[in-house]
Amino acid sequence: MSVLGGGKASAVLAAAMAAALALATTAHAVATHFIPPASPSQQIEDAERAFAQAVAQSGIAPGFRQFAAPDAVMFLPDPTPAIPALDHAHWAGELLWRPQYIGVAPSGDLAFSAGPSLARAVGKASGGYYLSIWKRGADGAWKFAVDHGVDMPAAIFAGPVQPTTVLAIDAPPSPRSSEAIREADGDFNMALVKSASAAFAARIDDQAIVMRTNRPVAAGRKKAMALAIEAPAVQEAYTLNGAVSSDGNLGYTYGRARWTTASGAQQAYYVRVWRLGPQGWRLLVDHLAER
Repeated sequence: MSVLGGGKASAVLAAAMAAALALATTAHAVATHFIPPASPSQQIEDAERAFAQAVAQSGIAPGFRQFAAPDAVMFLPDPTPAIPALDHAHWAGELLWRPQYIGVAPSGDLAFSAGPSLARAVGKASGGYYLSIWKRGADGAWKFAVDHGVDMPAAIFAGPVQPTTVLAIDAPPSPRSSEAIREADGDFNMALVKSASAAFAARIDDQAIVMRTNRPVAAGRKKAMALAIEAPAVQEAYTLNGAVSSDGNLGYTYGRARWTTASGAQQAYYVRVWRLGPQGWRLLVDHLAER
């Protein structure tokens, strides 16, 4: 073998060894800096953060349009297909919000978030407490399917920022309920008209959260029960729509409620989140916006 040939071979060998070393170093670096995928609840928090950023940068209607599912519904104040409404909406001002409660189905395709909000427009500020139902699309992106809010004092958003509470949505240890989500909602509505306390006692979850217009949010079975039966005295309620996660463990419904006071006939829209428990569907979130 000539010296020249040996020199070329040595150079090729040295280059191959250097490439192998570089590859090993890169693989080690990737392994060292591996970032595990976000938990389902963190995905919802991330979606909320991106949603809020889109609204801040592009405006309220364009930001909502970006995060609306194809079949999304917004209450304006009646339930309205979101995308056509957003395509023609021009909402001025500033809208801020943050999630306080989150729940995600074990299947990872349906979730909800709820928390305080603040709208500012023309020198006026108004508070609220929103409930969003989220669906995960085939592309893995989370989009809101339902957006609903109750009026609250503006001070609600100025309160201390609390860590987000993630509610447990585990598969029940018993066979899946054969009761459809709309059937459960309808049965609850009929019971509600007869006796609010009995209806809630039979269906409410231990983790329940109840929101009512201009009243402090109640979390936990005892507080939620107290607020739920306080007011209003619903005389009629009926389901408009609903859906469940692919695993059947989490669902939502929305509908209309009516009652009469000394001031006359009153009405409201509700959005409810249901969790499947060992005894069937349990009411996890009850969000009633008086109109």
